[in-house]
Amino acid sequence: MLEKDYAIKISAILASSYYKEWVGYFEKVLRATRSKRHKHKKDVMLAMQYKLAQAETLFWEKLREGREKAKKLHDKSQLTPKEEKELRGLEDHILIHEQLIRISRTICDGIAWRNLNYNRTFLNSSSRGFGAGSVDVNSKEFRSEFMWAHRISKSLDSLVILNDLTHFLRVGDLTEIKDGVAFIHEIKKYGKDIKNMFTLKRVQGKAKISNQAKRLLELQRIAIANKARIGGIDIDTRVMELEPRTYISRIKRLFRKSEKKMVVSENFDNCIQIEVTNFRAINENKKPVDVEELKKLSPKEKTKDLVLIHSNWDTFYSDEKGNFVRSAPPYSIFPFSAKDCMYLMSGYYLVKCTLNVTILKEILKQHNWEIEDRTETDLDKQIADFEKDKDRMFSVKDGLYAHSPDDHGLFIIRRGPFSVALDTMLYARLTMEYLTFSSFLDILEYMYRVASQRQSSDAYFPRFRNENELWN
Repeated sequence: MLEKDYAIKISAILASSYYKEWVGYFEKVLRATRSKRHKHKKDVMLAMQYKLAQAETLFWEKLREGREKAKKLHDKSQLTPKEEKELRGLEDHILIHEQLIRISRTICDGIAWRNLNYNRTFLNSSSRGFGAGSVDVNSKEFRSEFMWAHRISKSLDSLVILNDLTHFLRVGDLTEIKDGVAFIHEIKKYGKDIKNMFTLKRVQGKAKISNQAKRLLELQRIAIANKARIGGIDIDTRVMELEPRTYISRIKRLFRKSEKKMVVSENFDNCIQIEVTNFRAINENKKPVDVEELKKLSPKEKTKDLVLIHSNWDTFYSDEKGNFVRSAPPYSIFPFSAKDCMYLMSGYYLVKCTLNVTILKEILKQHNWEIEDRTETDLDKQIADFEKDKDRMFSVKDGLYAHSPDDHGLFIIRRGPFSVALDTMLYARLTMEYLTFSSFLDILEYMYRVASQRQSSDAYFPRFRNENELWN
């Protein structure tokens, strides 16, 4: 979960009429980007991106203005009561515009995920870069990129995405999508030069290719071959012959109940609890939001069990380098209504998923799985390895997977010689994607069956066979 102070700040900005107005605008844009009428209209999608870029330009202007004023106050040794109040207002102003930028980019992420057929092999790889900086539609750089996007869209009849408007597309400047395959373009010299797999083929002899171009080519190979080379091994994409089942329909009912009760919850499969707090309903009651009072409405069960809590507010995380929660699909593609998706993205819904790890282990044992706990030393080492690599993990100076710390998970699930860690991918599927526990068991059985047939434990990027039907 987010730190308490940050969560309180988020709950405070939800009462802002300015924030509410922009969320209403983005709901309309999200609905348009998800419309089946517009999905294959390349010019419409490009025009929508331009509109979002215009909005983001405004947000960056407001953000810089707020940060400059706040810095002047922070630099003072002592503030008057009036200045302290002004600083609190500026901090809300800053947070609001940071969240509006995140929402805008999440909408563009949805355009990318839908048109790439939810191909996580590519999307997980393309996200392995640090975040984009500010966007300015009036800059020479943006105009040159948009010119090329328009030219490619018209001449090649491809859908083109401006990468800086997204979180997940972090390699190159433009991602062209043609028949579900991505082609990455880097725009140089304000549009006078373009780097892609075709122009880089012409580099001959001892001419050097930049590290940036090498990463572009690496991602291009992943786009075409649908596999990535990690640690010297080719990791393929494997379609699991499984029908995924989720709690989506039951969560929709919780959304509707929350409109009247404000805080509602339900238990799922004995080891998962999902709780919805509806801040929009609270605000419509004309009452100030009191986080402490809301806590009283949340069901409390004292337990000595190990529980892990995740919420949609955790996806609001970002740092100074633009890192974000890469393990979670963007809420713009979830199979909820556009309004419900926007409430998830904006924070008007707080959806907490509590996983009881102790009970989870017991249920796994009942299904003939063995559990091997990680020691505290193991977990500390895993955290230390990540901390060591996090600042260089997505550097443009190295390959996409040059720095990829092992994820040994919270514990190991075993059956005979086969083992799999409860790693970030499996945990995220349970708590972020609302996969049912029975589907989680199906995944484990599938992985065990494949390993038994091949007599080896392979690493691969998993996909459900009807992934495109799971999302919106």
